[in-house]
Amino acid sequence: MNKFEALKAEKDGLDVWPDLLRYADERTPVDAIPEDDLQRMKWYGVFHRPQKPGTFMMRLRITGGRLTSDQARAIAAIARDFGGGTCDITTRQNLQLRDLLLPDIPGIIGRLGEAGISTRQTGMDNVRNFIGCPLAGIDGMELFDSTPLVDALAAAHLAAGKEFSNLPRKFNVSIAGCRDDCGDAQSQDLGFVPATRDIGGRRVAGFNVLVGGALGGTSPRLASPLDVFVTPDQVVPLFLALLRIYRDSGPRDVRTKARLKWLIAEWGEERLRDELEREMGIQLPRAGLDERLQVAGDHLGIHPQRQVGLNYIGLHVPVGRITAEDLEGVARLADEYGRGELRLTVDQNVVIPHVPDASLSALLAEPLLERLKPNPSNIWRHLVACTGNDYCHFSLIDTKRHAYQLGIELERKGVQVPRGTRIHVSGCIHACGKHHIADIGLQGTNIRLGNRVDEAADVFVGGRLGEEPRLASRILENVHWEDLPVLVEALVRQRFAQTVPLSLLKLETKSSPASDDAVETEEVTA
Repeated sequence: MNKFEALKAEKDGLDVWPDLLRYADERTPVDAIPEDDLQRMKWYGVFHRPQKPGTFMMRLRITGGRLTSDQARAIAAIARDFGGGTCDITTRQNLQLRDLLLPDIPGIIGRLGEAGISTRQTGMDNVRNFIGCPLAGIDGMELFDSTPLVDALAAAHLAAGKEFSNLPRKFNVSIAGCRDDCGDAQSQDLGFVPATRDIGGRRVAGFNVLVGGALGGTSPRLASPLDVFVTPDQVVPLFLALLRIYRDSGPRDVRTKARLKWLIAEWGEERLRDELEREMGIQLPRAGLDERLQVAGDHLGIHPQRQVGLNYIGLHVPVGRITAEDLEGVARLADEYGRGELRLTVDQNVVIPHVPDASLSALLAEPLLERLKPNPSNIWRHLVACTGNDYCHFSLIDTKRHAYQLGIELERKGVQVPRGTRIHVSGCIHACGKHHIADIGLQGTNIRLGNRVDEAADVFVGGRLGEEPRLASRILENVHWEDLPVLVEALVRQRFAQTVPLSLLKLETKSSPASDDAVETEEVTA
């Protein structure tokens, strides 16, 4: 039994709450708290950050990326009062607070609860934030509004309590009724994608089911079709049935081989489907007609909604880091020009829906939109970065700073990046920046330059989701960050060619990156 299975067998993660309150009340030094309890605190979204001893990150649960303006203000106030004045939008439409101290955390959780925001089961071996389409209910092309379903999935999971608080590893879910695959379903453990099928002589709208996607580690995998069609009322029963199968039969011996993809590798999709039907007590029809038309756009800019006279405005948040002041500012804009609602995206940006035609000019004149631009250059539109080593002890590089500087340098050089180009930066093998599905993916590493260790990246190209999905291929290793603007420019100009002239690079050798076997806990930002 690996140490994490032993930890869970000794005490369920949800049972750490009284201990957390006691440690906070007694102001217990972090180094006096048992390591097992520090791990269990992740069941309540509380993560100790060893590279900043004594400080904590908190991950919230923002189902489907939807926030009210009041909730956004509550989060901004906490970030300002306790968290260094910033927070991060993650690639799961979520928010993370930073630089928190343990004595403050019970009060912070209380304030979040008053605003209707939970942090429960957002870390370790739990179902993570449920991804949905940020345009659900307002997209004129969607097959149907999946908002009630993403809410129902989250409610069913949290209501189950300890029934699903001890999974073999984390479990990622997305569901979208739009035609643009806004939930990146092929990168999820379980993805529901829009489909139609003839049932009983009539055309029924529902979902095809994808399973087994996971991008972290040395064996990334895109989700595969389960060849199953479900109607909306079957979504939650299938989710719960699959969780029971994964909980009871998923591999647990080796921590790095405990995701759903490893159970599928052992069983195959056909057996998993048979077990799922047995668990649900019904026979599910085979997959229907896939209604997806493309991979998600960037959701930036001004676009008409399905509701006549209303628009949504997507604002770009550079590399996903937003200040408390700007988050409060976005909440104000949502109140003044919309209906007090915000939507977060998997590209780490924010959408303000329900803006009347007559209010667009005034909104576009707001000074905040000089920082959070609705129409940034193509360089920035899909530039994604994970948390980085300023607040994640797994990351080997400062992803946020490097990604931002890369964008600035490419802009300065006048590089013409084609629309839709994805440049994703991950700090380590965990792939929280999803570099495996990017046109250009950068995975952080370290190199030795003389007597010092410096930050670098391995370079991947050609990743994509959609009709012909594929994982990006690694073409270069150990590229110093100073050389990356030149390299990325060359890749863009050569349309992501599989070779790059080595004369462009200053390559240094280093020891091989850590293998999957060295990874003992979960991705931090995703």
